[in-house]
Amino acid sequence: MTATATKPKASNTTTLPRNELLDAVVQCKAAWQSRGPKPVLANVRIGDGLVTATDLEIRIDVAIAEHCDPVLLPGERLLSILRAASGETVTLKPAGGSVKVTCGGGSWTLPTEDVAEFPAWEPANLQAVCRLPADQFARTAKATTYATDSESSRYALGAVLVEVLDGNPTWVATDGRRLAYVETETDQAVDDRQVLVPRRLMDIVASVSGSDSVQFMSNGTEVVAEAGSVTVTGRIVEGRFPRWRDVVGDVQGEPSVLEVADLLPAVRAAAIVTSEQSKGVDLTWTADTLVISGRSSEYGESTVKCPIVVAGSTSSTKLDPRYLADFLRTLPPDEEPNVDVYAADPSSRVLLRCGPYTGVIMPLAQEG
Repeated sequence: MTATATKPKASNTTTLPRNELLDAVVQCKAAWQSRGPKPVLANVRIGDGLVTATDLEIRIDVAIAEHCDPVLLPGERLLSILRAASGETVTLKPAGGSVKVTCGGGSWTLPTEDVAEFPAWEPANLQAVCRLPADQFARTAKATTYATDSESSRYALGAVLVEVLDGNPTWVATDGRRLAYVETETDQAVDDRQVLVPRRLMDIVASVSGSDSVQFMSNGTEVVAEAGSVTVTGRIVEGRFPRWRDVVGDVQGEPSVLEVADLLPAVRAAAIVTSEQSKGVDLTWTADTLVISGRSSEYGESTVKCPIVVAGSTSSTKLDPRYLADFLRTLPPDEEPNVDVYAADPSSRVLLRCGPYTGVIMPLAQEG
């Protein structure tokens, strides 16, 4: 979290480019508390070359070019002003318990909290976990976070596990009924380790634009991600992550190969008649076709056929169509067009693979 500014100002009046400040405040929006027991957390801190917001779980710092004395401003009000104003620069002038904001032909006087009350949070003794190209990380986050369960009190299911083994990071998420993992590579020498990254931090970092790479660091208590001018800090999720490699197991038999572009719409079409009570769809394999069928007393029956590219030693099974669709829709559009499906028998987990992306879905009990 290093400020990019160069020289401090002698006056307590600060002038900033409106667009730069607007971009920084937008990036910080995910971290301030609009409502809560601590009013200070509804503010952004501007000063020391950074725009900062935190809710004590996540902290976002955005580096700006101006180095000024720190001041607090209410995040929502400041964001509305910056979006509504038309001037090229914004002037901030503190006066007692308020700050006068001037931009273009408008001026606003906003109440402010004591900047000394803003929480200080500076992680120490950070060590590199891994570094990924920003676009690769965004794909990885999308392909894993959907499988987390933030409501669970069992294990650390609201986190994405980063497991570095032999220098290569694997990103894993599970809610106990399905599992997703992505194998990646890092361009730096790192030690083997495991870090439980909060889903929320993953989502925030994945939304950061304009960065070339994402650097993850940790000290065992906190995790820090640097993406261009943005630094996101969070507390590592406490708890034990399931033994995910045992869930994945060994690959058995030959997969059936299908085109993602065929399978995803077929799953969605078959799921139209399912209900909360009858949520499963049956997958039945023939020599050249996968038949997906659904049924519920409320909505009727469905039968949808999907062509098979290569037939494998795949057993028929029953799955929740939402889980199957989630895996397929999170695959990058420019990834391999086919997905390999491994299903050993109706009671075994179903394994799906497409390039570095792997999904595991536990089957539903067969009716009758």
